[in-house]
Amino acid sequence: MMRHPMRSASRLAVAAFALAASVIAQAAPHWAYRPITRPTPPRSTWGTAPLDAFVFAAMQPHGLQPSPAAAPHEWLRRVTLDLTGLPPTPAELDAFLADSALGSALDSAADARERVVDRLLQSPAYAERWTAWWLDLARYADSQGYEKDALRPTMWRWRDWVLDAFARDLPFDQFTIEQLAGDLLPDATDEQRLATSFHRQTMCNTEGGTDNEEFRTAAVVDRVDTTMSVWNGSTLGCAQCHDHKYDPFTQKEFFQLFAFFDQTEDQDSDDDAPVLRMPTSAQRDAVAAIDRELTELRAGIDAVATEQAVDAWAAEQKRVLAAFEAAKAVSSPWQVLGPIEALDVNDAHKAVWAPERDGVHLDQEQDGQRWRAEPGYTDGVVHTWQGAKSAVYLHRTIRAEAAATALLSLGRDDAIKVWWNGTEVLAHMAPGAAAADQERLTVALQPGDNTLLLKISNGGGPGGFYFAMRAGPWDDATAKLVALPIFRTQEQQAALRRAFLAQAPELAARREALAALQAKRQELRGAAVPILRELPNDKRRTTRVHRRGSFLDQGDVVTADTPKVLPPFAADAPRDRLGFARWLMSPVHPLTARVLANRIWSELFGQGLVITLEDFGVQGERPSHPELLDWLASEFMARGWSLRQLLRTIVLSATYGQSAVQQAHAREVDPTNRWLARGPSVRLSAEVLRDQALAVSGLLSQKSGGPSVMPPQPEGIWLQPYSGDRWTEAKDDDRHRRALYTFWRRTSPHPAMLVFDMQSREACVLRRQRTNTPLQALVLWNEPCFRDAALTLGNRAVTESKAMDAVGMVRWLWRQCLLREPTTTEEQALTALYTAELQREWQAASAAPKANAAEAAQWANCVGMHAVAAAVLSLDEFVTKR
Repeated sequence: MMRHPMRSASRLAVAAFALAASVIAQAAPHWAYRPITRPTPPRSTWGTAPLDAFVFAAMQPHGLQPSPAAAPHEWLRRVTLDLTGLPPTPAELDAFLADSALGSALDSAADARERVVDRLLQSPAYAERWTAWWLDLARYADSQGYEKDALRPTMWRWRDWVLDAFARDLPFDQFTIEQLAGDLLPDATDEQRLATSFHRQTMCNTEGGTDNEEFRTAAVVDRVDTTMSVWNGSTLGCAQCHDHKYDPFTQKEFFQLFAFFDQTEDQDSDDDAPVLRMPTSAQRDAVAAIDRELTELRAGIDAVATEQAVDAWAAEQKRVLAAFEAAKAVSSPWQVLGPIEALDVNDAHKAVWAPERDGVHLDQEQDGQRWRAEPGYTDGVVHTWQGAKSAVYLHRTIRAEAAATALLSLGRDDAIKVWWNGTEVLAHMAPGAAAADQERLTVALQPGDNTLLLKISNGGGPGGFYFAMRAGPWDDATAKLVALPIFRTQEQQAALRRAFLAQAPELAARREALAALQAKRQELRGAAVPILRELPNDKRRTTRVHRRGSFLDQGDVVTADTPKVLPPFAADAPRDRLGFARWLMSPVHPLTARVLANRIWSELFGQGLVITLEDFGVQGERPSHPELLDWLASEFMARGWSLRQLLRTIVLSATYGQSAVQQAHAREVDPTNRWLARGPSVRLSAEVLRDQALAVSGLLSQKSGGPSVMPPQPEGIWLQPYSGDRWTEAKDDDRHRRALYTFWRRTSPHPAMLVFDMQSREACVLRRQRTNTPLQALVLWNEPCFRDAALTLGNRAVTESKAMDAVGMVRWLWRQCLLREPTTTEEQALTALYTAELQREWQAASAAPKANAAEAAQWANCVGMHAVAAAVLSLDEFVTKR
């Protein structure tokens, strides 16, 4: 077969490039795989932080000079948005300015900035902002993904674990170890086991006919790829099917890493097993209170259940049993009429047909049907029939030789009515398949014939019933105990006491209270969250290389190990996820600290020192400031992997504090700000845009944690054809919670979030794209959240500005949003917009019949300011962090 010349040339070029990359890697290790060393900062005349010295030195070869410091209100807005994801208030700006002025006399203005940063780092909003960052990397969602995309409504419990971890500044090495292997830690707590839900964010395919092993394998592949991407900036997923074409990773090494994650119990099951019940702290407190009540209640029951009381009860039951046996009750075969069709189960249950209206006439046609004998309907067995949305009548005669009491054990699907000797004695509806003892009914057997009529009403699917008759509410074992002479063994007496506790009428009220408390306690067990759990030793899997990446084509056996280009796995470390997690966070690992420090830098400056956050390999970008990157990485580790301390170091630097205004020379030499000669200028993320609008309007809810919520979104976006689940708009302040808490369904994310570049999270989101489209402007004007914010902000400008004119209201609103006074041009433009809207609305209001002048004026004012608020909320200065 002739080869295509261009294709062959292309393959040869790729092969040659790969060979060259391999030779280079052997001759001189790639920069990212070299050990991290702590460089000494160069001498510098600018800034006070060591990182400033590295930045200033890198500017010099390009003829760049640092920009002036940002204005106080610009710095405060920037640092507050970065650390908390929320804007500062005018009151916070005033306090900062006052503190800075005081500091210049006593300490220094820099001390005021330190106090701001320390306050922000301790705020609940700080944990929420950085949790939102981590959820992208964790591919967090409230659904399973794939075509069916069934819901996972309990995943919020893991998200709250992340919130708590950031709130207490859990060291990042421990943060990592608990998420990758918390279940394997010695004496692991439930919280540490919960942390492993990080790797249960993988998708699960519950569509009928899929191969569970195929998608279990896909989840393990995702865990390897995500782990190495998030912590090591490595495109190791490229080695799933073949040796990596550019970086020094083989396919065998990929599956050696795969082996670390291949021994967990999960197997793509619909129920997401294994799961862990995780109550919240409030639920734990409630359970403790219930346990105290249960202890008191059980003590009261024990006080009643004395040996004398048990013996007296047993003697009475023995008499009842003897009377029942003496009655020698004999039942006739069942006679059945139906099914009789109805609109639904409620209609069937309530409708009065001939047998209950006119009485049972076995020899006559009733409601167009005749009674039929069903000798196969034996007692003590569930019997079913076809007949959805219908009612079935069952009748029999029970002959007794003497009077006695009897207990009827009944089951129904889905509703039941019972007539005993012509009198209705039970009517109950509780959907569910028929089973023994769903209903218990005590009746009086009369000498001679006793009649029993049942009506079973069914909803969907087959109908069914159960019937058994015995002397009392006890089983055969208890009946034998009751029949024994008074001299019983210790075991027999204990069994009889248990029967007394379960059945004695004098304990009925306490039993009800006990059952209610136990049911309430059950409800407080907490959310059932998917977690990682290792297989027992006798069920461990053998990991093999998957030829061409196919799980169906198994090759050589491999054992858990790490790539040779990276530091060796400790000889005494366990070859499991815990050993791997500790290896990953080892201080000698060359990638982890670099990659994480670079991610944090990117969050603050809009791009990393290594632009390709996801790729520290040969195909990735080299760091713009390699020494600075290593200094940050070593600083991160030296400060105990404290994210707070790393953030504090960066945001208090002169580099971070520069003005974002671009100088003419820098625009030519460094248009993308690679050399950091100015402050960051970045369009805010989808979450921060939404939260900022709600915050300045005063609508933002202060609730923290808890189940995900469903804020308003357009009708028809969220469809769930496989279930009755629907997007149900949140009520009250749940409508205005932080975007972090928005319910995230992978196949139908919130559309406003998507417009501002959030992704579905079907896979780990290593780096969001930033776009600028006309559709974004339409969202800022018309999306329900932003519209609510504009309306409320406009109303506040009218009622809270204490201004009697348009200029005063505009100034209040402008400062509320942007922390500064408007320029003359800005003020005139917004005042003109307000005046035009005011006149239009005033004319419309005045034309309305019986218009109240004061109310019309107030309404016109609000409408005018609504337009102004909407305009300000869509300004570039508002949607951009500078």
